[in-house]
Amino acid sequence: MKLLIDKNLPKAHELFVSANAEAAGAFESASAEAAGAFESASAEAAGAFMSASAEAAGAFMSASAEAAGASASEHELVFYSDRQPPAAELADCDVLLIRSVTKVDAELLAQAPNLKFVGTATIGTDHVDQPLLAEKGIRFVSAPGCNAIAVGEYILAAVLAVLFKGNQAALAINNNATDGVANSLSSVNLNAVVIGAGHTGTQVCQRLLALGMTVHVIDPPRQAAGLPAPEGTDYVDWAALAQADLVSCHVPLTREGEHATYHLFTAAELERLKSTVIFCNASRGPVVNAADLLAWKRKRPDVKLVLDVWEHEPAVNPDLVAVTEIATPHIAGHSIEGKIRGTYQLYQQWCEWQGVEPKMALHDVLPSELVFTDVVANAEISLAQIADWVAAVYAVRDDDQAFRQQGMTPAGFDQLRKNYRYRRELSAARLRKESDEAGDAIASRLQALGFQVEVERT
Repeated sequence: MKLLIDKNLPKAHELFVSANAEAAGAFESASAEAAGAFESASAEAAGAFMSASAEAAGAFMSASAEAAGASASEHELVFYSDRQPPAAELADCDVLLIRSVTKVDAELLAQAPNLKFVGTATIGTDHVDQPLLAEKGIRFVSAPGCNAIAVGEYILAAVLAVLFKGNQAALAINNNATDGVANSLSSVNLNAVVIGAGHTGTQVCQRLLALGMTVHVIDPPRQAAGLPAPEGTDYVDWAALAQADLVSCHVPLTREGEHATYHLFTAAELERLKSTVIFCNASRGPVVNAADLLAWKRKRPDVKLVLDVWEHEPAVNPDLVAVTEIATPHIAGHSIEGKIRGTYQLYQQWCEWQGVEPKMALHDVLPSELVFTDVVANAEISLAQIADWVAAVYAVRDDDQAFRQQGMTPAGFDQLRKNYRYRRELSAARLRKESDEAGDAIASRLQALGFQVEVERT
């Protein structure tokens, strides 16, 4: 069985290269290339990632051997680096594992007559022609929710960066109160509307609520289906946008149907928003009409834009980037943990397809190393302290700066994504707090933000 794998799926890359090297003693050059892909990562993060990958590699190839009734060397592993896999490799591949940059359509399938299984280690699936796969009897799997926590933390980090201007290290936080935001965790008096209440939208809601915001959601399909709004929120209609201090988009890209999301925001919808709104899009670029967004921003200079996705990416409009407060190259979901979850979900579903049990649980392969520990000494935690802790794990302005310097061309955009350092999630930071009534309440909110919290009982 031949597996054709996008080498820029970090966990998959390390997992399958390491596994094949151990099982078949082959692909040594691919292993070296994979190691080089992580040179830009921090030593601590890379170590955590490599450790988890090495453990998971054995599980995957063990399952492969069991499924094949032979040694794991019977599985040929081939990695590709461009957006689309080479035709020569597609010609005889059985399994294709991809990211969102690879389009699986009629043109690709015509080059892959033996293809039986396609997996995308992503939440979004708009890059895959699922009806065509079903028509051809090709199994398709995705990884819903795999990087939802990472996207939730991206929005948290970006919003804090907007409210509190950080320096390059993102650790020197301005302690002066911002309009509408008191300098304490318990009194962030902002009204947020999250569009899309799926896996990612729910994680965003959780973090904004933990900051003390009032959070509403707009998700007509979920509401019509009778699904509840995320805990602590309520459904509102589009008229609520006029009162929102923060709007954050987390919808799939759909072009047809009653609730199509293509150009969900055009000039008319943008004009509904406050002139001081923080407007975030970390879903898909074409959800927002880029030309209309730029024209609206030029008329509303006090609007703050947070954009991780772009309508015509990897091509971006430098004029739009120039007026965006936080601009990044579609990396909101790029945490080590999120990538591991994504590939682990593909691994689970591949095992199911092969009729074998996974050899390892997810917790066996997630990194356990901590980025830092700190003691929560005060009864009340300032918003500036929260921003400090978040930035110590993920300094979003570093990604913004790199994008402005290197990502203004399609090649530069792709290179930033391919060579991304794969940050850790906030669960890699442990905070300690003494147990008392106030301390337990604070601990609960810190946990909702994503931190590990150790409550010391006295």
